[in-house]
Amino acid sequence: MKKMNKAISVGLACVVGVSLFSGYGGAEVVSAKTKDEKVTISAMVQQSRYYEGLQAMIEKLEKEENIIVDVQVVPDAESLNMIKMKLNSGEAPDIIDYNIPAVYDIVDPANNFADLSDEEWVDKLLIPDNVTYKEDGKIYGFPFLSVPGTHGFTYNADVFEKVGITEVPENWEEFLETCEKIKDAGITPIYVPKDSWVPQILMTDNFAKVLGADKAQEYADKLMNNEMKWTDIPEFAEIIDKYLELYKKGYINENFTSATYDDAIAAVADGSAAMHFNGDFFAASVLEANPKANIGMFAMSMKDGVDVVTENMSSVGFVVYKDSKNLETVKKVFDCWATPEYANLYFKDRPGFPAFKDVDGGTLPAYLQDINEKYISKGKVIPEWNFYVMDLNALCESSLYVYYVDAPAKGDRDGAGIMEQFQKDFEQYMKDKGAEAFN
Repeated sequence: MKKMNKAISVGLACVVGVSLFSGYGGAEVVSAKTKDEKVTISAMVQQSRYYEGLQAMIEKLEKEENIIVDVQVVPDAESLNMIKMKLNSGEAPDIIDYNIPAVYDIVDPANNFADLSDEEWVDKLLIPDNVTYKEDGKIYGFPFLSVPGTHGFTYNADVFEKVGITEVPENWEEFLETCEKIKDAGITPIYVPKDSWVPQILMTDNFAKVLGADKAQEYADKLMNNEMKWTDIPEFAEIIDKYLELYKKGYINENFTSATYDDAIAAVADGSAAMHFNGDFFAASVLEANPKANIGMFAMSMKDGVDVVTENMSSVGFVVYKDSKNLETVKKVFDCWATPEYANLYFKDRPGFPAFKDVDGGTLPAYLQDINEKYISKGKVIPEWNFYVMDLNALCESSLYVYYVDAPAKGDRDGAGIMEQFQKDFEQYMKDKGAEAFN
């Protein structure tokens, strides 16, 4: 087992007030003629991502550029449906927060988002390919991160010490033993919310790990060409069964069908739960909720002998509504946000890997130091499984991820059953898309 590393956190800035509104039609459209005129643009931002750094950037815009960003903060679980609804109604906000390039595979960017390929800030991108739409080679999104982060278990080190755990587990058997010890102490071992995008992270992480990068690409190609079925990959069903086992053993919070993502943050922050599996951004959110929280992060594989971490290949960022009447103002906003003067604010209290050159991503947080030393710095990082099948994002959002939440609640499916159902969904989806190999 590995030695635990205690995280030392620092105090965070005060949270900026949120401007809420129910629609977008009421905002006055004003041309930015002079710097003395107030100009308002509308934005939709997921609740878990309305970071203090972003709020500081918005404040700076109003103070120095007379540009007001009127923000609607929406629950994460409702974000995708609201985006589709607003776009279909023709009443979308000027800018929309979502993962880039993942959003390209959920919403057709050419028909819905403004082309940003020729903007000056594009030349400042460290990895422009990360936000380029492969179908036409254009850029439709403004990112904040170059490397969005790695996956692992964020844990409360004080809880571990309280129950007598002095080392983090190295393999799945040790992990289950750790969970049992925490459960026996009357503490929830792992907190999982109802939001379907959260549980799937454990699967996309382990699907990639169990196959390895080369085989993951091979299998993804065969799946998309109808040369292989999802049910032909028994490793996937086995991983789902191990996930479901966590519920059966009582290692997951009992209210997982109603708990929210914010509840997960609060539970790990106050020690009522020991762990949560997610990207490293979750650890930053825990420290925002409780700057005194003593947290760490460790990688975990369901398959013995696998010693890599997986990376989320999509960056937090914004796309722009194609028919925005404030397009020129939005472009000015992005020009500002791509500069160190603004972008440094984003990372001030949430260190990370900036998308743009010359931006200070901050000091690597303590909870990432072990991950960085053992994996990132040694190149032992591979993409999550979702990266290889990005064309299926919309399908997975509406079916597979939902099954991950429903299965432990209903107890009517195992891993093989979920894969069988998803294979049917997949075949129908590909036929509906007119994929030649399926028709």
